[in-house]
Amino acid sequence: MRTLLRTLLLAAALLPALAPAQIAGAAAEKRLGPVSVGLALDASSYVLGENINVRVLVRNNTPQPLTLGKGDQPSGVFEVTRANDTQRRNLARDPRGCLPRPLTLKPGEERVFDLNLTVAANLREQGKYFVAFGAIVNGIRYDTQLKAIDIVPGGVILEGTQLFANDPKRQRHLTLVRWPRGHIDRLFLRVEDTPDGRRFPTVMLGAYLPLVKPKLNIAPNGEIVLLHRATPDYYVRNVFWSLPGEFVRRSTQDLLDPATADAARLNGLRGDLDSLIQRADAQKEKPDHDTVERLHENRKPHSGSVKTR
Repeated sequence: MRTLLRTLLLAAALLPALAPAQIAGAAAEKRLGPVSVGLALDASSYVLGENINVRVLVRNNTPQPLTLGKGDQPSGVFEVTRANDTQRRNLARDPRGCLPRPLTLKPGEERVFDLNLTVAANLREQGKYFVAFGAIVNGIRYDTQLKAIDIVPGGVILEGTQLFANDPKRQRHLTLVRWPRGHIDRLFLRVEDTPDGRRFPTVMLGAYLPLVKPKLNIAPNGEIVLLHRATPDYYVRNVFWSLPGEFVRRSTQDLLDPATADAARLNGLRGDLDSLIQRADAQKEKPDHDTVERLHENRKPHSGSVKTR
């Protein structure tokens, strides 16, 4: 009887502690929407004009097939706003959204899409932006949490201007800028035309080591060659084809610095040279065969005539 009473009292004491956890779990299941969404970016800051690659996720949480983007409704949309815009105007360009429509997901199915935020939204000005992605189900949008990104001009390293014989009014301004990413300084090329203000995507040229100023060569035929120091041992050579209507990277090549290459070869041979020097020194200290023979001869007793009485 006493054992049963203790068991009942213990159960009564644990019930208030277990009830809130059970209620919270039930509430969490109830709050789970028909879709789950996600948004991932490669970095937190980007150079002006650079392609911003993002990855969005949509998952069907229902036990039935789910179709997004029915009728005039988009399947998924971006919301991009400037940090200092009190009106929170959405800078996304396409009102039809950023995902295929209609988009049908099987029960429990998860789809991932790689998108270019620079194409999907107007990010022509430097500053801080807030980005969110939302999937629309039956007129209700389910959004991700806001992510902040910075659009920066970068630190100017070198500038050049390309002129076009067939289009004398057009000038193409090439600007080399540096900006860190992943704790490493990177070199970027910004390209903008005047007077129409057309911009081409900013290109990352690779790691940048500011030991030597980069070199920029603009040929009359439209070939542009950029050479910059990437590491203590290597240069990077980028070649572009620049015409009035296009700007295309043709090749990227790593070039070993001849000066450091010779030093590296000498460092590699240093062990062999040291070994040769040690052998030569040991040979100098060791007496030769003729010297040893003479020493032995000098140590023998002198043989001469012996007089007898």
